[in-house]
Amino acid sequence: MKTTLLITLYTITALLASCSGSTTDTGRQPTPPNVSVHTITASEIPQDFIYTGNIEGDRRVSLSTKIMGQIISMPFDEGSLVAAGQSVVKIKSDDISAKRGQVKANLTEAQAALKNVEINYQRIKSLYESKSATKKEMDDIEMAYHMAKARVSSVEEMEKEVSDVMEYGDIVTPIKGYVIKKIAQEGDMAVPGMPLLIIEDMTTLKINTRVPETEVHLFKKGDRVKVHIDALPETELTGKVDQINPGGNPASRQFEVKVTLDGVSNAHRQAIKSGMYARVILEKGFTKSVLIPENILIRRGQLEGVFVISDNNTAMLRWIRTGNQNGDRIEILSGLQDGEKIVITSDVKISDGQKVEVAQ
Repeated sequence: MKTTLLITLYTITALLASCSGSTTDTGRQPTPPNVSVHTITASEIPQDFIYTGNIEGDRRVSLSTKIMGQIISMPFDEGSLVAAGQSVVKIKSDDISAKRGQVKANLTEAQAALKNVEINYQRIKSLYESKSATKKEMDDIEMAYHMAKARVSSVEEMEKEVSDVMEYGDIVTPIKGYVIKKIAQEGDMAVPGMPLLIIEDMTTLKINTRVPETEVHLFKKGDRVKVHIDALPETELTGKVDQINPGGNPASRQFEVKVTLDGVSNAHRQAIKSGMYARVILEKGFTKSVLIPENILIRRGQLEGVFVISDNNTAMLRWIRTGNQNGDRIEILSGLQDGEKIVITSDVKISDGQKVEVAQ
């Protein structure tokens, strides 16, 4: 019994000694990684108001016809450049052609009748002057002569009206521009009021945007704005507020504001198309905001965060809410306070709750 007890004591002592030796070997803590930090402080930045809109030309016309008929010529495709006054659609109307033929026949008949009346008028006039015709005969022929002349004038006026209507079949564009939409094709039946082509003048480029009623007072005609077009991500353009519609949309509570682009190079002009998405940036004064380098953000799904250094030099991961980007920096809307220190760089990858050595 005593022997067994002694063996047990020796075993426990040996195990304790072994455990003690193990603690001594591994008890050294790893060296904390070196990090450089940035102290959070608010700075003044331009106060930007951003609105979205679409690129459009200065003028856009929708061409339609005033007569019904078949489209016999439509030589321009979408993207074609057309000149002001150029014929872009020709329409043939059988009804108007038939009416024109009838009017021409009526005019020929009226002119022939007038010629006969003129002959009789001269004959009766000569007889009347020689006392060989009565006054009634003279009055009757004069009336017939004036009626024949009036008939010719009436038919001539009708012929002019038909000719004018015939000209409606030759549709010309009032502006120079590009065919941006071809609605009908050759062979189609055109109906009065039905759009056939849409042409847009892209000489002057504009952005049509809508501004909430709470912010429309910020805009003044002539204000300078920045313009970003997603299709030209590396290009910053400028523009001028050209028009502020005083009548808002009662449903959306928004007002239409038009901005004219200026200083657009030929290369950019070729690249910019009607309908492209654009952002209008209006700078109004300055506001205090916290900005940090955008490349230090830790992203996990939809979350964004940074490592904040605690009083005992521990890196704590904190999720934040970001705003607009300003160059290589990004605005912090919430999650950080003035005076806090965040990790900018680290010589190794760090984890939440890890001790660090802050570089001086």
